[in-house]
Amino acid sequence: MAPLFLSVARNDHDEILLCFNTIGIEFNGKDATMRQRRLFMIKRLLWVLTLTAMAMMANAQGDFLRRPSPFAGRTMLTLSLFDEVRTELKTSADVNSKVDGLVEKLQAELQEAFQGANGDFEGVQAAVDKVNTKYDGEVAKVLTDDQNSRLKQLFVQFNGASAITNAAIAKDLAITDDQKTKIKAAQDDNNKKMRESFGGGGGDDPQVLFAKLQAELKAALDKVLTDDQRTKFKAMEGAKFEFKKG
Repeated sequence: MAPLFLSVARNDHDEILLCFNTIGIEFNGKDATMRQRRLFMIKRLLWVLTLTAMAMMANAQGDFLRRPSPFAGRTMLTLSLFDEVRTELKTSADVNSKVDGLVEKLQAELQEAFQGANGDFEGVQAAVDKVNTKYDGEVAKVLTDDQNSRLKQLFVQFNGASAITNAAIAKDLAITDDQKTKIKAAQDDNNKKMRESFGGGGGDDPQVLFAKLQAELKAALDKVLTDDQRTKFKAMEGAKFEFKKG
């Protein structure tokens, strides 16, 4: 039997795309006779997508932190790797080189975090969150105050309500311990729905369903905020910015 490979990318609509390849065969949805097999394979495997993705991060030499990876831009550090963001921030070649160096260190610590958690999902997630928070702090030290301020604005625009899970954004919004508990509950509930939705064959298109679940999570996170926090969060977007696609 030909080996099976999983690749992950994000399309122009910010949806997760999964492509399962065997030698000589590409399940890309163009061939209607292959579509049901592709959907079945995706739904049987997507419930382990997060752990699979983390494993890939631990061995991808940093590529999984850059576009077109779905993880690109989900932290301050990885967002600062975008060419258009660097142009907007007017970072120098020296600063860009320092940031690239941080990515190498981040990669090494993510690998340690993944291996140390022994495949436990909650353990992996907590360890990865801790490492990401650390390196968001490190990139902040490299940038000027003005650059950090603009990077936060771009982060909010790029991630929407999901940005409130970032430690720096949560601090600026004065997120309470009770709200943090609600945020975690919303994330756990969304993860449960994802595992249940993708646990078997048949049903809706996985890409459509994933986008739906992501939208539900953002709506749930938005409800955690008070009216004052929501107003402040909107103001945190700053001047409108157009990100490149892909």
